[in-house]
Amino acid sequence: MPLKKYLSLFLIGALFALTACKKKKGGEDPVPSTQEEALKLELSGVVAGKANVAMDSTFTFQVKITSKMPEKGVRVTMNVVTDPAGIPLAQDAIPDATTGTINITLRHLKEVKTYKVTLTLASLGNTANITTPVEFLITNKSAG
Repeated sequence: MPLKKYLSLFLIGALFALTACKKKKGGEDPVPSTQEEALKLELSGVVAGKANVAMDSTFTFQVKITSKMPEKGVRVTMNVVTDPAGIPLAQDAIPDATTGTINITLRHLKEVKTYKVTLTLASLGNTANITTPVEFLITNKSAG
């Protein structure tokens, strides 16, 4: 009988020791999530929501990021289609940006044709941080 008592006391003591030495799951500091200021932009050289004029088959404008630049930078997505038909016009890829001003050149604008340009910025460090799409129209008014 005394062996049973000692064995049960030993097991109870071991159980207390194991639970006391166990790490708390909730006690560790969680990795803080990346908090970024909501992306905001301004266009320079064109007016958003309006018809703009190009005098050649190429046209350069700027996107200025007015919010704090995300640590990892931003990705610019641009879609150019004919208006009103919606036929895509291929453009050069825009590299990811880490500065507050991005120069963009539209290419292959056909004479006397109007295009709808849609721009979106997305943070590379926080996939939920995306601007509202900005649109404008551009017409190549060159005479040939």
